[in-house]
Amino acid sequence: MGIYSIKPAFGRALGPVERALIRAGVSADALTAAGFVFAAAAGIGVWLGRNGGGWLVLAAACAILRTAANALDGNVARATGTQRPFGEVLNETADRLGDGVALGAFLFVPTVPLLLVAAMLVLTFSTSFLAAINKAAGGTRLHSGPMGKPDRMLLLAAAAIVALWLNPGSVFTVMLWIMVAGVALTLAIRFRDSYTELAGAPAPDDAVGRL
Repeated sequence: MGIYSIKPAFGRALGPVERALIRAGVSADALTAAGFVFAAAAGIGVWLGRNGGGWLVLAAACAILRTAANALDGNVARATGTQRPFGEVLNETADRLGDGVALGAFLFVPTVPLLLVAAMLVLTFSTSFLAAINKAAGGTRLHSGPMGKPDRMLLLAAAAIVALWLNPGSVFTVMLWIMVAGVALTLAIRFRDSYTELAGAPAPDDAVGRL
């Protein structure tokens, strides 16, 4: 379910870009940082385009570029043999900060209910936390559900384009309701998947009493 289900095909489509980046000596960490920068730029585009205008194109473009950068950093790390545990820490941290700045920008869009934005942010961070903590508990890094990170970014991009012609506040309010429903469903699916994967499994020695 969601964009993650077609991630292998998406990664293959980015193959020429990946090879060009490797030839240019661009590291996976640099791409992780670029993903955060694109997320921040998307948030700035939302804020500057909160009353309409061409800044919404920036928001849409940077949301898509963030999705591409987030796919490429892992691919480049694997292709160059530079995967390492701390790289995962950097990636998770940059992803959460990127979600905060890209999606938190909706707090400043007129007529968008603040409680709706707050609910979306809480659900988003809870879903991401569950996905990561499942791996820390001895399982896999969960990607299930219809509203993962790339899905949220592509939904943001689509809404920003629609908002070029319609009232941004109304468009983004509808987008946020869709996002809240999708992320809530994703949280439920990942909790189910975590239970299925870990129920009855012994806790890692270093996790007992701490997770």
